[in-house]
Parts: sequence; structure tokens; C-alpha cells
Amino acid sequence: MSKYLNTIFLSIGLKPIVTRYRVHSLLKCNYSLNPEKCHSNSDNQNENDLIKIKRQRLLKIAIIGVPNAGKSSIINSIVQRNICPYSCKVHTTRSSVRAVRTVDDTQLVFLDTPGLVDSTEITKYNLEKTFANDSVNSIEEADIIGVIHDVSNRFTRNRLDPKVLRLLHLYPNKDSFLVLNKIDLLKSKSYLLDLARSLTCYKHHNIHIPKPYTTTSEKIVHERSKIQERKLEKTVKQSIGWENFKDVFMVSAIHSLGSSDIEDYLLQKSKPSPWMFSKDVLTDKEDYKLVLHMIDSILYDYLPNEVPYNLEVEMEYYEVSQEGNIHIVVLIHCNTPRIEKLVMGKKGSRIRNIAKKAEQHLRNLFLTDVFLKMVVTDKPKNSVQHRTDNLS
Repeated sequence: MSKYLNTIFLSIGLKPIVTRYRVHSLLKCNYSLNPEKCHSNSDNQNENDLIKIKRQRLLKIAIIGVPNAGKSSIINSIVQRNICPYSCKVHTTRSSVRAVRTVDDTQLVFLDTPGLVDSTEITKYNLEKTFANDSVNSIEEADIIGVIHDVSNRFTRNRLDPKVLRLLHLYPNKDSFLVLNKIDLLKSKSYLLDLARSLTCYKHHNIHIPKPYTTTSEKIVHERSKIQERKLEKTVKQSIGWENFKDVFMVSAIHSLGSSDIEDYLLQKSKPSPWMFSKDVLTDKEDYKLVLHMIDSILYDYLPNEVPYNLEVEMEYYEVSQEGNIHIVVLIHCNTPRIEKLVMGKKGSRIRNIAKKAEQHLRNLFLTDVFLKMVVTDKPKNSVQHRTDNLS
């Protein structure tokens, strides 16, 4: 196998080899293009299976927020696996991802969306046009909205972003909750409480604070009429928070602090409904796409400035061995020789460090040995014959 992989590694430009349907057995991603129809015909199920389905509960959660607020980190903390890519740079999440957490009879489906952006950011970062609509589509599908707010940013923490407020005003009848993330960077409990009250327009709510910050919670139920579209922009400009949040959570996603409170809350909010996925499924993404997203996030962390936004990562080879190990070769397409040199680093040191880090992250994701080779080239992606896109 190693000799074969080395042959592929040295023969970039030849017909790539990608295994489409062979997926890793530990992740068990038996995906359905239509998750709502994932259950087989009831005629093929015995009475016990039918009883289990009747007991099933489901909750779909749309997670929204500005770029780098920690949306993916919070989801990963709850599902206990790094399904959603994240990095220190903005726009690591480039498309919507479903992450699944199943506890007993209840299934939580998290709809991780790219950070809310405007047309200027879409152009600046060469983002997909779907960015503008991904959050709206997720909210329409979801049962509840989770707003992630970064309290570590002193320039923006005192008010909710206008793009977030606009979505909340467009869907005032959807239940929502607020998550104040990165509280480990703020040690003042009184300041956090004041901030929570301010962002909820000084209404009383359940405020969930993890043990290092424990305090007494408060609760009240309130209603608000729907804002007409023509008044929306003016209303958003005059607002700093949202009074209809049902609950407020303070967490530090990177330390998994407070995420269990969110999980318990969402499990209680679930409703009787058949599951969207089988019990052992963790995401709706194919394994090779998870690999590409993970590598993207590592590139964002290790490469300077705008460099990672000008790269294209392509799967050249993907195979799961009989032992369950995963062998991968990916191409890193650079648009200029200068970018290629930056990615390679001195004598290839940077790309070796990136590959080593990515390999470790993939081992933690798939819970098995992963062998990864990364090939950097200044050839445009469309100059190499490939069939990867046909796998979508």
C-alpha cells in the first residue's frame, strides 16, 4: 500500500483515484440525500422497532452568529467529536453542515451555518454565493435558533450584530436562546450578568452559568409581535439586543465549559418525531468531504493573512483498508508560484507541519490511524484531469 501511495504522490497529473462509497466503519455515515426518508418501509420492521420509532424525539437547531464567534466549536463540544471545522481565521465554515447527537430516544440535529456576512465580505474572501442564504434556509428548517455571541471582543460584545438581529426580527415566533461564548476570557461574573441582561433588553430569563461563575437563574415568558419588513432596518439600528430569548447560556466552547447545560436544555425542548438519521450517524457529510473541510481549517490556522482563501484543496486519493485505517492523498492548488513557496515553507517545513497536524486531527475524528500526504502545486485545479466533483 505504501509503495502504491508513493507512486500516486509522485505522479500528480495522472488520473486521480477516489473511492466514493467506501466509508469508515467507525463513523458509519450511511447518508441519505433526503434525510427525512431515512427510515425503511415499516413493513420490514418488527413490532419492537415500531415501538422505538414512536418513542423517538427530535429537535433541529439552527446555530447562527458572526464569523469566528465559536459556532462550530460549541457544536463539536456538544456532539463530542470535531465534525464542524474551525480555526482562528474567519469563514472556516464554507457551507452548512449537519452534526448529530443522539441520546437515548432523542436526536439533536445541529445546522451549522457559515458566519453571517454582507456582499462586501463575500467578494473580499472569495466566498460562495450561498453564504447569503444559508442561515435563512437553516432557520426555516429549524425548530429553535441558537445565537452565538463572542464576549471576548470588546468592540462588539455590548450589542448583537445587526445581521443577527435582522434574522431574529424576521422570525420572531421561533424559539431562540443566546449563548455567550469565550467567557473564560472574562473573569468578572457581575460583568457577564450585566452583559446578559443588556443583550436581552433587561428582561428576566433563565441564565445558565457554569460552576466557576455559578449564580441564581431567573425566568419569565414574554411575547412580541412580528415586525413588518419596512420597519425592520430602523428597528435593528435602534436595538442592541433581543428580548425574546427564552434562555441565556454562558460557555467556553474551547474548554467544553457549559456545553452540557445547552445539551440538557435542548433535550428537554425536543418533540415527538421520527429521527432524521440512524443512531450511529454523526453527520450528513461524506467522509472525504469531512477530510477536505478539516484540512481547510488547518490551512487557515497555519498560513498567513489571505493566503488560505486563495487555495483549493482537492482529494486525489481516499481509501479505507480492511483494518479500518484511512489512506489519503490531497492536492493543494496554489494560484501563483509565490503562494506555492509560502505554503511549502523553508525546505517544505511548513507543509510538513500542516500535514502532521491535519493527520492528528483526522485520527481524533475517525478514531483510527490516518496516513495523509499533501502535495502542493501551482497548477490550476482545472488543469488536472479529475473526477472528484462527480462525487457530489
